Amino acid sequence: MNSLPVSNEVWAAVTTLAGQFNLSAADFLTSIVQGKLVIIDSEELEDLLDTKDAIVAESNLENQERIDWEDIKQELRL
Repeated sequence: MNSLPVSNEVWAAVTTLAGQFNLSAADFLTSIVQGKLVIIDSEELEDLLDTKDAIVAESNLENQERIDWEDIKQELRL
């Protein structure tokens, strides 16, 4: 087994995060390595959630009306 030196502050953060998933720190890190848990940038997550919301809105039957691009440009005075 190899060891990796980490500061007490970093280890405490890993332990706290692991606890949020009801995992030990070792199981938490193993789950990340195995691809069972992923780390994602918060801005990327926000973009993915926005895309999901747009897909849901587009599939709503009440949102099926199409607006002509020329009408939008006129409303925006472009």
